[in-house]
Amino acid sequence: MKLFLLFIVFFLIGLAIVLSNHYWNSQILPSGFSIPSVTTKFSLKNAPSESLRGTIASMSGDVNWLSRTDAKSTQLKTKQTVQQGEEVSTGNNGKAVINIKNTAVLAIQPNSHISIIQLLPQNFVFVQDKGTVDYGNAVKYPTTVRSFDLVSLIIHGSVRISVDSTNQTVTVHVEEGAVKEGYEDLQNNSNVVSVNPGQTFIFDETNKVGSIQ
Repeated sequence: MKLFLLFIVFFLIGLAIVLSNHYWNSQILPSGFSIPSVTTKFSLKNAPSESLRGTIASMSGDVNWLSRTDAKSTQLKTKQTVQQGEEVSTGNNGKAVINIKNTAVLAIQPNSHISIIQLLPQNFVFVQDKGTVDYGNAVKYPTTVRSFDLVSLIIHGSVRISVDSTNQTVTVHVEEGAVKEGYEDLQNNSNVVSVNPGQTFIFDETNKVGSIQ
């Protein structure tokens, strides 16, 4: 009997709370007023409006493109606009040149793969986990490339980055311009190395060491 009375008491308390909330809402909100739904400009299909767009200016052989919304890449037959959040890869005989607003050019060689992480004017960011890509850019749009645990900051100039996914090595050859390499060694020490024109930087992912050749 005692449990039953406790149940009745708590039931009445809960009912009173619900009715009081309903009463106060009806007093505070004017008649016909509705709470607006929350809206957002985020789009899974389209990159942020402030980011730039690129164009696959030329291509040959097998060139594949992965959009922001697809789970599987498709083979390109015609020129394609690319944007932040997409990926481009090439087959054994594939090559592609991406032009980003005439300020940066990426020449993707066969058996290569890149992810377009960011195309904001302040900094372009790519992840290259396979193959060879030639990067060329102007001073106004610095380019950052992540390969394994190595970060290459191409301030300006022309640079070729080759990623050997089998041997876990990254080779960065600076043809012209200025490049800085950053990585952490096995002792968690941060290392920053400046690579000058004509020099080649080789990074060993397994041992977390880099050297200029």
